[in-house]
Amino acid sequence: MNRLLEVYSRGLYDSLSNEGVVAVVEHFQNISNDGSVHGLTGLFKNKTVQKEEKLEAAMELVGGDPDLEAFMQTLANNGRLDLLPAIFGFFVDYASRRQNNVPVKVTVNEEPNEEIRNRVSSFVSENMGHNTPIKYEINKTMLGGVVLKYKDNEIDLSVDNKLNGLNSVLTN
Repeated sequence: MNRLLEVYSRGLYDSLSNEGVVAVVEHFQNISNDGSVHGLTGLFKNKTVQKEEKLEAAMELVGGDPDLEAFMQTLANNGRLDLLPAIFGFFVDYASRRQNNVPVKVTVNEEPNEEIRNRVSSFVSENMGHNTPIKYEINKTMLGGVVLKYKDNEIDLSVDNKLNGLNSVLTN
């Protein structure tokens, strides 16, 4: 399925201008972050719902954007509207990779305060570039510290990692 998502994401990306890509990424992020869109997965995968109804729902999501309307029509013509919920998130990641604008994923155990945000931001600016986006994720199971992931690199400064290291030293 990832191959199909990549094919459709590439087609959409290649059909858009640079400004269009930015607008679509923002639009798809908003759709993905809206909890009600997950309910649409059932609609798009339901075999008893007519293709026209699915297309109408898809057109409402894109809000009159002619590029996106053409994309929705392509998905409908190919019988692939069921992929739409997955395409939203996949396209955002795909566009970020194509623009070489991969975000740094920062995992913490609670919402970071301003001091932590500033330290992470300055580290990212110095080591990965001023325009590198930062994406925070909360992992309540983490005891503390911070984990930074960027492309294939990981910096694990978590308490969990320190405890695992200490445990392995003591048991060996």
